[in-house]
Amino acid sequence: MRLVLLLVVIVATAGCSSVEQDTSQLHQEQDALSAAIRKIQVVHGATIKGHPQYATLGRTEGYCFNRPNSTGGQVVHGDGLRAAAYRKYGDQVNAIVNTSVWFVADEDYGAYEPYDEGGYFECAGTAVHFTGESAPAAQPSPS
Repeated sequence: MRLVLLLVVIVATAGCSSVEQDTSQLHQEQDALSAAIRKIQVVHGATIKGHPQYATLGRTEGYCFNRPNSTGGQVVHGDGLRAAAYRKYGDQVNAIVNTSVWFVADEDYGAYEPYDEGGYFECAGTAVHFTGESAPAAQPSPS
């Protein structure tokens, strides 16, 4: 009986150790993803201040709040716009341009107002990579 109990304790301890390692690895990956997507700029139009030239990578879609460049809160349904672009195009993504946002009503509710309980926001845009040199910062004119 003691041998069986000892085996159960050993297996349980080994299982907890692997769970802690998996959790630690997951936190490290999430921190790396957060740091990478924080650098991605999101703009409504096609012009990115300071970066006049860029190459188009492709369309990206994600979940968002009522604005594509929103950074507050937690997106419950899946990847936000920045995270979706990063997962699709990797470190190449510097910005997302020409963004749009729309409300998706749940099937059970025909929401008339976007802030009702029955739906969520999705957003899309075009992921781009900066090319060439950045535009020089404006210098104050000498007086």
